[in-house]
Amino acid sequence: MARPSGARRGGGLAVAHRGGPGPWRTLLVPTAAALSVAAPYLLFVGYAAPRFLLPAYALLSLPVACCLTRLFTAARGRPLVLTGLCLALAAHFALQWAITATVAARSRATAAAFTAVAAELRTQGLRPPCLVSGEEAVRTGFRTGCASRQVLGGHDGSISAAGLVRLARTTPTAVLVAGGAPPPPWAAQWRPHDLPALPGLPGYRAYLAPSARAVPTPPP
Repeated sequence: MARPSGARRGGGLAVAHRGGPGPWRTLLVPTAAALSVAAPYLLFVGYAAPRFLLPAYALLSLPVACCLTRLFTAARGRPLVLTGLCLALAAHFALQWAITATVAARSRATAAAFTAVAAELRTQGLRPPCLVSGEEAVRTGFRTGCASRQVLGGHDGSISAAGLVRLARTTPTAVLVAGGAPPPPWAAQWRPHDLPALPGLPGYRAYLAPSARAVPTPPP
């Protein structure tokens, strides 16, 4: 979804204000709602992603549409202005298409990489019910069908190192590290296994608890 620019949002409200109290009040409500939805993510959250703001974008598309309608209406009978507006709109759509294509290609590559990692972990005995911790545990766990738990920090930080070790005695568990980093001290004796590379994470490796037993490879 295209992000409504501040100029177009303000233009839409200005057009509505000139049209009288009816249109002004109609657009003021979704604009205020959009700002209320966006404010917590923009002001109080340390990270954000465009998907968090999709409801705000949808609400702000109303004043943007009002602004564009007024611009094209005012351009009637003025071919040069109308042509300029059409070219600007076409350039905007082309830019959004290029961004969408890039993001979609990156998403497909990332999904394929995590699918390969999940398949490799299954051959190493990580099958549900199972547990994943460490680097990229959330996305790896989702693809593998495992729960993701972190040792008192980051995403899913809800278990101590001692608690994770106790759980790993009966539940197939893997701790993931990247970039040649060493495993946590409590997993130093676990079985290491190199994994397919993930985007931006060279040297991706799993340390598997003894409860994760590798699947024997059938003879050729």
